[in-house]
Amino acid sequence: MILTVTMNPAIDTAYQLDKLVIDDVNRVSPKKTAGGKGLNVSRVLTQLGDDVVATGLLGGHMGAFMGELMDADGIKHDFTPIAGETRICLNILHEGNQTELLESGPEVSADELAAFTAKFEELVKQADCVTISGSLPKGVPAEYYVELLALATDAGVPLLLDTSGAALNAALESSYEPTLVKPNLTEINALLGTSYTPDQVVDLAAALQADERFQGIPWVVVSMGSAGSFGFHDGKVYRAVVPPIPAVNATGSGDSTIAGFAHAIAAGADPVTVLKTGNTCGKLNAMDPQTGHLVIEKWDEVYNAIEVTEL
Repeated sequence: MILTVTMNPAIDTAYQLDKLVIDDVNRVSPKKTAGGKGLNVSRVLTQLGDDVVATGLLGGHMGAFMGELMDADGIKHDFTPIAGETRICLNILHEGNQTELLESGPEVSADELAAFTAKFEELVKQADCVTISGSLPKGVPAEYYVELLALATDAGVPLLLDTSGAALNAALESSYEPTLVKPNLTEINALLGTSYTPDQVVDLAAALQADERFQGIPWVVVSMGSAGSFGFHDGKVYRAVVPPIPAVNATGSGDSTIAGFAHAIAAGADPVTVLKTGNTCGKLNAMDPQTGHLVIEKWDEVYNAIEVTEL
């Protein structure tokens, strides 16, 4: 079983417009999805045929509705209830652009957080792999993911961490090591205080290797958008070059990539397969108007076109 954690989920509502008219009425037909980065991961893993359980925090009427949306998607879930209302996030797709309006979400009490920690401790013992995705809600300290990482480490379960900012810094500076972290190029430059470009992958890999925060982490993957990604694994650097694709909705592509990594790592795949699987999932999501969903019939075409080389 793969366990996905979403601490700050949302009802994702997408509006598709030919043109966004400012200061006027725009009539739309909404597409509502059980969102948050970890739920996108869950949806893709379910599509790939994995046994998945989604967990995290849900509250209020929106939380109940989100449970219905997960049921409709066939996602097994075991969330901890909280008093605050689960947030709503809007994604306006217009004229080739994406304009997002993101609520910050409810505040979580110490008792609610303790209840979730106890639930996670039980669930992780049943898992073969764990993914933790996204931001932490208000009331939860930046170091909280370290606590979950410690529980996964004690259970001997690989954990893939996809977050940024203070939460990522806390995890990198702790004595516990996630199996994989996946910052994008902007985030990794911010962490290192550098300005590397996709043409400087070897230099960036050397900088990561020299930074003690990344020592001991089996997989450091840096995503670079249309330029693909590179993975630093067991002292080796791999560059993944992806084919150009007709992107329809790139929202959730990073989450889909994490799903692909989890799918491959849980199956014990070799490094090249891990990178090809993750990048394939990211690309197939961008080709699909539904967030956190793959144009699965294009799998062989995209997977076989991705080139992974050791630098």
